Amino acid sequence: MNRTNLLLSTAVGLAFVVAGPSAMAAGQKHAPQGNAKAHAAVNFAKAPFKRMHQNHGKPNHLKARQTVDTWGTTTVNLLGGFAVEDAATTVNCLKACRVVTENTAELLSYYSYNQVGICPLVDGYFTNGSCYFSGALSPKTLYTNRTNQTNLDVASGSHVIQTYLYTIAPAYLGHYQNDYHLYQAHAPH
Repeated sequence: MNRTNLLLSTAVGLAFVVAGPSAMAAGQKHAPQGNAKAHAAVNFAKAPFKRMHQNHGKPNHLKARQTVDTWGTTTVNLLGGFAVEDAATTVNCLKACRVVTENTAELLSYYSYNQVGICPLVDGYFTNGSCYFSGALSPKTLYTNRTNQTNLDVASGSHVIQTYLYTIAPAYLGHYQNDYHLYQAHAPH
């Protein structure tokens, strides 16, 4: 199995793990038999994903508290796999807050099958929307910009923010910029 198929099958399996058994049974005429609490066969115990409850039915009353920007302008050789993009930074939330990331990375690869995932982390956990592939890097277009935007709700206290890149094959990282926005809930006026 090549890496692209492995990563795709892992992503599909992860989607079913997060969505639960009802999503897997959606195409069936009858509910699955047996133990209702049965888990998928894939073991994600070591993957740093954190399942968060999101309340999408109520308006968010968030107030911007802090923005941390990191960037680089030097070309870096990526070997393939995970690579650190920026240094770890500690931020502090006086109350529970939401970390929203906006990431841009300029990449070059001579492998037509190569793809990249931008992977922001908070306290070692991938943020919601982190590490998704956004299309193949074309060797014909020289440098290609890849972007993403993610979020994660965290408790009050100190938190470590950092971004990694994941590439299937060797590539070059050119310019990049990561914006980490911290928002805190506040009472509506």
